[in-house]
Amino acid sequence: MSQENLETVRAAYEEFARGDFSSWDELPEDFEFVTSSEVPDAGTYRGEAAVRWMKAWVESFEGHTIEATTLIDAGDDMVVVEIVQRGRAHGSETVIEGNWWQAVKLRDGEVARVETFTGRAQALEAAGLTE
Repeated sequence: MSQENLETVRAAYEEFARGDFSSWDELPEDFEFVTSSEVPDAGTYRGEAAVRWMKAWVESFEGHTIEATTLIDAGDDMVVVEIVQRGRAHGSETVIEGNWWQAVKLRDGEVARVETFTGRAQALEAAGLTE
């Protein structure tokens, strides 16, 4: 199952790296997204509110992409992902880049929860692992 989980997460981030976020419309109704405490409106969002928050974040940039640079099988239906987000502020040519870590929980082969962190150790801990 863990290889399937890695492939599910890898496929999603391959879409995001192309700027395709359409799969967010197919997330389960009880999907949960936890932002990093460092971003505006930080918190835990569920269901439709989570999708709205994520779409608003992406739409606040032009050419936004999210690329997975590292995927770690964390067992128990968990995958830890290092991501790089890139985009330009509207009306600007300057590319803004941010590095984050996410702990992704899967349920029945679907992404059920994503929690975002500024560091690797935090994401590993959230997934039940240590450095």
